[in-house]
Amino acid sequence: MRLQPKTVPGIMLAVVIALIPGTLLHAWQFGSVVWLQTAWCVLFALLVEAVCLRVRGQSLSHGLGDMSWLLCGCLMSRALPLLVPAWLMLLATVVALGVVKHGSGGLGKNCLNPVMAGLGVVAICFFQFLYPAPNFHSPWSAHLDFSAVLQQQLQIVPPLQLDALSSATPLATELLDAPAPYLSWAGYLAGGLILGLLRVSRLEIPLAMMGSSVLLCMLAGHTLPESLHSLTLGGYLFAAFFIATDPVTSPDCQLGRIFFGVLIGMVTELVREFGLYADGLCFAVLVANLMVPQLNQWARYLNPPGRGWQSPS
Repeated sequence: MRLQPKTVPGIMLAVVIALIPGTLLHAWQFGSVVWLQTAWCVLFALLVEAVCLRVRGQSLSHGLGDMSWLLCGCLMSRALPLLVPAWLMLLATVVALGVVKHGSGGLGKNCLNPVMAGLGVVAICFFQFLYPAPNFHSPWSAHLDFSAVLQQQLQIVPPLQLDALSSATPLATELLDAPAPYLSWAGYLAGGLILGLLRVSRLEIPLAMMGSSVLLCMLAGHTLPESLHSLTLGGYLFAAFFIATDPVTSPDCQLGRIFFGVLIGMVTELVREFGLYADGLCFAVLVANLMVPQLNQWARYLNPPGRGWQSPS
């Protein structure tokens, strides 16, 4: 009996289910803000998707039935830093679904990852609203109840003034020696491996990402344990298994996907080491998305069709 989902809604729901272990661990560590942010993002994704379908004159039942909006909302809630304002979640969702997805013609026609495009616009235009964010060294949000979190998200009370590090900062502040109490990476790793076993996603992308990041981290002067530890920081494994593996915005052959993963890992590490942002995953994925045609071309040149590295998606 094969468990591989065949339909679009089945694939979308399989990915959403695979997100559950990481989300549960995330909520256990950081509190109710995780659930409220998920609820907001899913609600906004549903509303934006419905409006776009209506504007384009398409059937709501058919358009909403593919469940891509649900997956987008769940991914967006995990991609955005915790405790961002609700209007910022809405803006990111409008960019993801309204501009990138429907602006390109609908499901399967976009060249950029919608979630990363939404996060990229927010990160560039409204950086001041992203940090300080709760992190594994200071999970202060775990002590906030639903009411306090909701008031912060709706900005009806003054913002909390907290001196907290962002989730990926330890790489830049030489805190890699301490073991990471960050928990959700294990859940995302488990969920991502399950998706790989079900052949919902291809594992060559996350494996290539991790390999290139570890190698470049070591070349930058970190030890092997520190370099491996850096994979658990920020949203690295979440992006590796649930964002970069998007079949629409990644290469269509195995060798191309390896190039794709290596490129994302390298750009991420360069931003982490030398950039202004705590994490470079968003920009790394978008750069790699734009390079997909070239990566496919290089892969076909280096290994013409008919050989093992040219297996289709």
